[in-house]
Amino acid sequence: MTSEITEILDRLRACEAVLEMHRGYLKAMEYALRVSFLTHQDPGVLLDTWTRLLPSIAQSHERDGGQEFAAAFQQSLTVLTEQIGAECNMP
Repeated sequence: MTSEITEILDRLRACEAVLEMHRGYLKAMEYALRVSFLTHQDPGVLLDTWTRLLPSIAQSHERDGGQEFAAAFQQSLTVLTEQIGAECNMP
């Protein structure tokens, strides 16, 4: 292998490691948010506040990245909204 290929492979491995670290961080935050939803004193207020803020949250980051970022961001907002809504419908 040439030194250029070795350098590219090293950079690729470093990128993969950083992505895995961020994936772990996001997974931990997902569980922390879930616990917050489950233990919120007034789930209805949480859902109402989230629903009112959601358009400005989405708009404030619409130009932050490429298509992949936008798709993942929208998907995450959707999942969070579903989780908050599910907690509001629990007895």
